[in-house]
Amino acid sequence: MSYSRMLVGLGVSPGIAIGPPLVVENRPQPVVRMVLDSEQLKAEITRLHEAARRAAESLADLAAQASATVGQEYAAIFEAHRLMAEDPTLLLQVEEIISRESVNAEWALEEVVQRLLGQFEGLQDVYLRERRTDLLDVATHLQRALQGRATPRLGQAPEGAILVADDIPPSQAIQLARGSVGGFVSETGGITSHTTIIAKSLGIPAVVGVEHVVQAMERAQLLIVDGFEGHVIVDPEPALVQVYSLRAEEYQQRQRELLSVAHLPTVTVDGHVVTLLANIDLLHEVSAAKAGGAVGVGLFRSEFLFMQASPALPDEEQQATAYRQLLDAFPGQPVTVRTYDLGGKKLARELLGNPEDNPVLGLRGVRLCLQKPEFFRTQLRALLRAAGHGQGLLRIMVPLIGHVEEVRTVRVLLDRYREELQAEGHQVPRTIKLGVMIEVPAAALISEHLAKVVDFFAIGTNDLTQYTLAVDRSNEHVAELYRPFHPAVLRLIDRVITAAHRGDITVSMCGEMAADPLAIPVLVGLGLQEFSVHPAALPVVKRLVRALSFKEARRIAHRALGLATAKEVEEYLLEQLSGLLAHLKVRIRL
Repeated sequence: MSYSRMLVGLGVSPGIAIGPPLVVENRPQPVVRMVLDSEQLKAEITRLHEAARRAAESLADLAAQASATVGQEYAAIFEAHRLMAEDPTLLLQVEEIISRESVNAEWALEEVVQRLLGQFEGLQDVYLRERRTDLLDVATHLQRALQGRATPRLGQAPEGAILVADDIPPSQAIQLARGSVGGFVSETGGITSHTTIIAKSLGIPAVVGVEHVVQAMERAQLLIVDGFEGHVIVDPEPALVQVYSLRAEEYQQRQRELLSVAHLPTVTVDGHVVTLLANIDLLHEVSAAKAGGAVGVGLFRSEFLFMQASPALPDEEQQATAYRQLLDAFPGQPVTVRTYDLGGKKLARELLGNPEDNPVLGLRGVRLCLQKPEFFRTQLRALLRAAGHGQGLLRIMVPLIGHVEEVRTVRVLLDRYREELQAEGHQVPRTIKLGVMIEVPAAALISEHLAKVVDFFAIGTNDLTQYTLAVDRSNEHVAELYRPFHPAVLRLIDRVITAAHRGDITVSMCGEMAADPLAIPVLVGLGLQEFSVHPAALPVVKRLVRALSFKEARRIAHRALGLATAKEVEEYLLEQLSGLLAHLKVRIRL
């Protein structure tokens, strides 16, 4: 007889999902050294070759899937990995250690891989040195096979399955768009982690920061994921399933009601107009953005083109095609493409080679792009080519700016590549709007100077909060300290909006705070001109703006700026808005 168990985490993507668990362990499992008897060595070598065969079959399946979904050139990567997994030279080295040291295959493989990685590091050729990534990927597949763990295939998940994982990297999460996963639960993550952002964009209920959830899945048959409250119910009783099924239907009905106002103007009751744009990660989200009432794109995270193509890099033509598709979808409307925001914790092994000791404060964003000029050149040329196509209004936005000189360098590069393209016969606009993300305190504090050299600001509150409060936004252990309503963060936002108005440039917000119902009155009152949010949040933001008075919002914002703690700000806003939120049936999380 089984009993319901409730696990508690952080609800990061709203909704209710009910389905069987699909458990994925992404973290490397510890490799233990086991000493074998001499009569066991032959069987251990046989086990190694069996694992190599299974790993090769798994990689062949991935190659076939890649060929069908993203093209043969990417399938060739997995095919190369398949050949490496069965490489007699590699396997012979592992065999030799098994026999010489009388150890298990997992330990012998780890020894060989570490030795080979050391040889890669000594190479002068950058291309060959970075092939260490291929070796690491193949070693992971081999270790999985030796340990009896399946390779995750999220694109082939059973209908309605709940993905349960120790960690879900963004490169894996984007596969959810091609599958039928109903929800996900992970041990790691936070409100603004990149996997969370993907879940919201796809409308998948999600709970993160659930300790030991993978271990808790032993013999579990059914899960309920409550993305509102952050609850995960294991093997719920039939009555609970019925209650949560009704809640899921009610939520879907509310979403349909919200969509009924999607194409009404985004204007307050006293006539103050704001612009509502969409954050887009994947091109297939365009239809949801348009259905939600977006009048353009405030943030296209171009690094997801990289994540989908990894370990390759999308070439100029592939990028230009993707940007043109966005422009075609929003004719005559702004389409803002953020240049690659890679580095930090976001899939940049192929560019960096070696891991950094403190990646969040390291070579990421514009810093990485300026240190990899050929990589950046490909993207800027693709953007300029796309800008000369169709009726869309392309805007280029640069992430992690902290210095005026960085903006000036990007402008010089754009001018250089414009001349290159024109000499090659391409149509390129004479001018293109260039903006920056304000996401480090330094940029906010010099925003009046930045306003003189750019055409627009976009406030990225996810990182601005992280850097201002010195809180890793992906670390579940300090999640309670990540407070966008901290007075320091609010005052920096106020400073940036004021600088934009004085500099006569547009200012938007594309961080998760822009979709927080509690924040909307403050942001409207501070004079934010553009809200850019994930497609699922568009109707909620519009509904709230249309229910607000701009005069009242200014009063609320002024009062909030004078409070001393995040808790005081949150309680004040909840007190001011509780009636309105209840009337609109909008849920918030504190």
